[in-house]
Amino acid sequence: AGKNKEMWAQTTKLSQERDTLAEKSARFEAEETRKEKDFKDKITKLDNAEKSLEDERVRVRREDEERMEQQIADRDRMWNEHEGNVIAQLNELCKMPEYGFTSFTNNELPDGFDGSLKPDFMIEFLEQYVVFDAKSSRSENLQVYLSDNVKKTAKKLSKRDDIYPTVFFIIPTEAISSLKKIYFYEEGYQFFIVTPEAVGAIFASFKKISQYEFADQMSPQDRENIVGLIAEFEHHLRYRNALNVLEAAAGAEIIKKRDKLDAEMQDEIDLKSKEIRLDNFKPTDIKNLMQPENLEERIHRLVSPKADVGQKEIEELTRAVENEEESM
Repeated sequence: AGKNKEMWAQTTKLSQERDTLAEKSARFEAEETRKEKDFKDKITKLDNAEKSLEDERVRVRREDEERMEQQIADRDRMWNEHEGNVIAQLNELCKMPEYGFTSFTNNELPDGFDGSLKPDFMIEFLEQYVVFDAKSSRSENLQVYLSDNVKKTAKKLSKRDDIYPTVFFIIPTEAISSLKKIYFYEEGYQFFIVTPEAVGAIFASFKKISQYEFADQMSPQDRENIVGLIAEFEHHLRYRNALNVLEAAAGAEIIKKRDKLDAEMQDEIDLKSKEIRLDNFKPTDIKNLMQPENLEERIHRLVSPKADVGQKEIEELTRAVENEEESM
């Protein structure tokens, strides 16, 4: 009986140890199962994060490519429209009574011109021809493109003595701010890089000079007037070009500040910007303001607006002032 009790106690102890080990084993297996599940979940999340990151990279790359393509398309459209618009503007100026220059295009050149020299536009001036070229460029570096064109054009012009020694390259207003140099001197010719807005002033100065048939018959006062006029035009052009460059630089700095905004807000700004249409000014309004008297009248209205006060209000105010004076 004593041995049986002892064996029963041992058996009970072994049974308890077995149950304890079984319980620990179950907990261990459960913990291993949980850790394996957590590991798989983390692997899945990592895979998803990597996929999301790659998708975002693809999206950003695609947007950058689309933005670059749009910029190139806008630039090409600007240059394509620029050339035709400048030729039309020059033709129109030549037809105006205050100018009346004889003009030539590369399709209708004067006698003696061959295919080696085909400028976009020329006007006849003091038995010579003034060359105007509307430059159309898809080059990434406009400055280099213009410098190369100056050298090529000067080489062609050096073979002729009927070309006026001042040549004008006309580029879009939006492009002038990207240039550091807008004046060149090559093989005896001066080259000026100007915008379409400056052409009218150039024509006016040439017209003023052409009113004198012979330069040696000018009086000292006439010479002084011409020199003063040209100096003022040159100063105006340089000042206007400087303003364009400074304003463009200031605008670029303002645009950079949008990068500090929230990404979602930037997206909203981009969407809103795409909805805004470019101002399309009527040609008749532009022509009207090109007349000095109309321009002065418009400026006067802007700086000295008339108050929107009727005659009735003026009479009531006058009576009020008179009553106030009588009471004093």
